[in-house]
Amino acid sequence: MRRIFTLLFLALMAAPIYGQLVINEVLYDPSNNALDGDANGDGTYDQEGDSFIEIYNSSSTNFDISGYEIWDDTTSGSLKFVFPANTFIPPNGVIVVFGSGPLVGNFGGAIVLSNDTSSNGLNLNNSGEVIAIRDANGSTVLTFDSDALSNNPNESYTRNPDITGAFEQHGDNTSILFSPGTRIDGTPFDTLFVVSSIMVSSQGGVDSITTPGGSLQMNASVMPTFADDQSVTWSVSGAGAIATISAGGMLSAVSNGSVWVSATSNDGTNISDSVEVHIINQNIGLSENRSSFEVSIYPNPAQDKIQLQSEFPLDEVLIYNLQGQLLMELTKVQEINISELPKGNYLLKARHADLRVNRVFTKH
Repeated sequence: MRRIFTLLFLALMAAPIYGQLVINEVLYDPSNNALDGDANGDGTYDQEGDSFIEIYNSSSTNFDISGYEIWDDTTSGSLKFVFPANTFIPPNGVIVVFGSGPLVGNFGGAIVLSNDTSSNGLNLNNSGEVIAIRDANGSTVLTFDSDALSNNPNESYTRNPDITGAFEQHGDNTSILFSPGTRIDGTPFDTLFVVSSIMVSSQGGVDSITTPGGSLQMNASVMPTFADDQSVTWSVSGAGAIATISAGGMLSAVSNGSVWVSATSNDGTNISDSVEVHIINQNIGLSENRSSFEVSIYPNPAQDKIQLQSEFPLDEVLIYNLQGQLLMELTKVQEINISELPKGNYLLKARHADLRVNRVFTKH
């Protein structure tokens, strides 16, 4: 009869959880019935090569498992595997280590490694076996004692439900004998790596815009480089309409002052970074514009409508919020309905032929 072990018994059998890590499935006795035990999918049964251990990252951040080790701690201890440098487990994802390869199949898109450097794979025994996971400092962080489960199962032991449940033989509640890289029902774990840090900088390391109406390309270095979504959202904060920024990080000067330019990750982690940029000499450019092209806004502040008074017809009027988002695009107007805009400060850019001018107004 198949056996399901209670959490109380499991506590005596294994110490599975260390911080972010959980041992979720172990195959130490693959079936030798034809290809029933071919867990690595290479088309050949191999007692050592098809053995595996599956480790889960329970956190919302990438876990760096580089330098961690798998040990046979049955007696004095024997090192079986070292996780290579730059090996990470995605949040709520798993990593699987097989005794050997080749590894054939998708394995739910999980990170899958093999112990091809060893002549005897992981060498996991059916009895008297204590598997230990040690961190890069040599401290034991996870253990699995197969001795309590020594009944020649010919299949893996897996948690049911995954991650939180007690260990049971895989076939107790499924029709398959193992599920490396996937949950017990065959559905995949999470496989996406997330952003851990962002560093904002400017092209050439410049910290100011000194040319009237000038611009400066901002850059965001997203780490790790293998994060699945490396896109960011740019924004600008500061006192008044000092600068705007495009979706691609191009910062454009509007008036004198200083702004904080921020980039925020789009993958749900909300990781961000900011740098301060100084805007200088913009009054000169505005004065030149005003001498040849004058636009007045009234009332200012306003509630529902603003009137534009200009010495020339307005070919185009653009209204932005202070984060640089274009909200309205109008042509040939003198009156603008702003009742739908939230309260706050806005930048109005007006154009007549090749002449341009910027104005700031407030919605109450």
